Amino acid sequence: MKRLMTLRRERVNRALDNLFYYPMIIVEAPIGYGKTTAVREFLAARDSHVMWLSFLSPEDNAALFWDKLADQIGKLDRNAGDRMRSLGFPEDAPQTARILSLLNEIEFEENTVLVIDDYHLVKGRLVGALLKQIVQEEPENLHIIVITRDTSNLELGELLAKGLCSILHQQALLLNGKELREYCHILGFRAEEDTLKKIEEYTGGWISLVYLILLGLEYGVPIGRNNAIDDLVENVLYNAYDDSIRSFLRQLSVMDSFTAAQARYVTGESRTEELLRRLRRENAFIAYDEAADIYRIHNVLLDFLRAKQMDDEERSSLYKRVGEWYLDQKAYLTAYGYLFRAGERTRILEWLDHPENVTIELAEFDGAAELFSTTPGEVLAKYPIAYLQYIALLLISGDPSAVQDGTERLEELKVFYEKTENIEESRRRRILGEISTIRVFSVFNDAEKMAACTFEALRLFDGDTSWLMHRDGEFTLGSPHFLYTYYRAPGKLRETVDRMVTDFPAYSRLANGCGAGCEYVALAEYALETGDWEAAELNARKALYRVRKAEQSGLAICAVLSLIRLHIYRGEIRESLYELGQLREVVLRENNAIYNTTLDLVEGYVQACLGRLSGVPEWLRTGDMSHAHFMFQGIAFNYIVYGKSVLLTKNFIELEMLSGMFTAYFSYFNNQLGFLHNQIFDAIAKFRLYGPEQGFASLRKALNMARADHIILPFAEYAPFISGMLRRLAAEDPHDLYIREVLDATEQYAGSLKHAPQSTVSLSSREREVLSLTAEGYNRNEIARQLGISPGTVKTHLENIYHKLEANGKLMAIKKARDLKIL
Repeated sequence: MKRLMTLRRERVNRALDNLFYYPMIIVEAPIGYGKTTAVREFLAARDSHVMWLSFLSPEDNAALFWDKLADQIGKLDRNAGDRMRSLGFPEDAPQTARILSLLNEIEFEENTVLVIDDYHLVKGRLVGALLKQIVQEEPENLHIIVITRDTSNLELGELLAKGLCSILHQQALLLNGKELREYCHILGFRAEEDTLKKIEEYTGGWISLVYLILLGLEYGVPIGRNNAIDDLVENVLYNAYDDSIRSFLRQLSVMDSFTAAQARYVTGESRTEELLRRLRRENAFIAYDEAADIYRIHNVLLDFLRAKQMDDEERSSLYKRVGEWYLDQKAYLTAYGYLFRAGERTRILEWLDHPENVTIELAEFDGAAELFSTTPGEVLAKYPIAYLQYIALLLISGDPSAVQDGTERLEELKVFYEKTENIEESRRRRILGEISTIRVFSVFNDAEKMAACTFEALRLFDGDTSWLMHRDGEFTLGSPHFLYTYYRAPGKLRETVDRMVTDFPAYSRLANGCGAGCEYVALAEYALETGDWEAAELNARKALYRVRKAEQSGLAICAVLSLIRLHIYRGEIRESLYELGQLREVVLRENNAIYNTTLDLVEGYVQACLGRLSGVPEWLRTGDMSHAHFMFQGIAFNYIVYGKSVLLTKNFIELEMLSGMFTAYFSYFNNQLGFLHNQIFDAIAKFRLYGPEQGFASLRKALNMARADHIILPFAEYAPFISGMLRRLAAEDPHDLYIREVLDATEQYAGSLKHAPQSTVSLSSREREVLSLTAEGYNRNEIARQLGISPGTVKTHLENIYHKLEANGKLMAIKKARDLKIL
């Protein structure tokens, strides 16, 4: 049986040549049309730098795809690959912005091509949405080829309309009569003209079917005897081997790709290397990728093999061996997925029940939700460490039904370990202590109940620490304002702070240092909100010293926001922007999805306070919260930033409508500061829409909400809109010292904002030229030729532009420049 050789069809290559004129080309055709081979040969002939990724099965998820992409990027830029892997697949606007920024920073070799093969196996639309944004950003020298059987999971309409994408359809991959004859000649097949015509008519130029028919003719199988390609595969490929090799092939088909060592382990075949060499030599549908040192079975043969009935016991046994292989390679998520398919629930639970295997990635393996939701509670109770990881994920999901489910499961587990006899006492105390630790999440934002859970866990551990909570855990749960999260009852702000200062440090003892320094953050925020400016600065700086030493990034963000807000109040605008820039660098370097979102909240809040609408991240400016990465959607701090952004547009009708909607969001956790900001929004909107009487009434309501807790700063931060209203109210009651203090702070703030220009952006004439040409669609090399400078100089100009505009890439830079009337 001769090796399959493919034609370098000129028209296919002409179509693919468009690759370097488009950011993306889609190669779309059904199975067996030679899509992958055509792309491989085209790229090999042009000596392009290729990053090749394949979706190997419907079980591949976005996270696995992302790991592969990070590996490929890492071969070009190790630091960028590590940063991508740390960030994880971008599931929200802030993460996506970071990824686009990172891609713009990478120095891709000229005509670098990212190939994504078998894209039709992708589930959902997340990957397609990301590809669309990457293509729109047009990273320099990066082109994308997507090989797929259909395009239903790709968002192509806008890309095609803008000329950013081209599609190579199946017709371009079919052999015409002349090419079919040349192909037969290459394969050494001699036939009469009428036979060639029959082949052309029967196959329609489908190259895989042509190949199979030619093989069939060698074995005496007449053209047209079989009406399905599976029949041809069986007769001319599968049945050509003896039972042992057929069994070997069926066993290999449980994997999407494999090394020789993996194949030997999974199949138990001692002759694995010999058989693989023979199959490569004799069967064009078995390929070996030398660069990756892996074998792949062509989809035509793979689909056939998987359709051959294999009894459930054998299939499960093979899945188990694949899972054990990946466990040994420490590829845990892949291993758990295969073990779940093998029905090895107990094996997974045993593995996850070891304290050293505790991981936040539990929910990412295929089958995790089904495993825990369908396994009886009395079984899961035997593996409490594994089970508690799942319960914790339910409790922090932000989904009310999932939180309720997690709470009920936690209570059932607690009863089991309290009531069941014959449990060794030290184990009982350990598990009950871990249950109390996780219960902290079920009573989230109730400081008193959280403290009670913490002290109960400490009592049960008797000086030991939790197996489930680590120093690098997320303590602030994504909020940029620590106190905001726990201030849930009017008139109770001081009491809440005192409890946090007294009781919350106990959690850091329980959780291996997670939360260390939180008491100073709470004190700083309290002093700031209530107008004790010196205490605010002192405690914020103490907090920064403590939390940075304890590597508590979430708390560090909160402390820095306090300092920035204080700087703005004092008129120290340059210092506030410096602190913001330093914070940005630190957070982006850490590459944590939660902290990236928190950073956006800080950026948005600060820029809105300064009146710089263009500096607010777009998703917050437009209110697109659907993809924001929050651990608790109900925290709702994002809606304060959104409201501030709408206020800056002076769309008071929208602001009034939104303030009515925001109440429900702040009600989820009774965020009192959220209610207060929202009431101020309502007062401003009513004043502008309906006149002073309604505006004053609404602002009085806000003042009464804040009076008992002596809250000052939130009013001052709306100085441009409420100063006149406050002066009128203070004049009406000159003996109201609280309103006088709020007015004084507001007038101080208004004076400070005079030092804050609407935009600090100043582009040089050359930077304007570069940005203008970028907006017209020119790439770096073309801009360099137009301006008579080097491509490296163009890159430097673009980096400076992005920095000045605080943009993550060209699309954001162009949009901000237009908003600021620079373009």
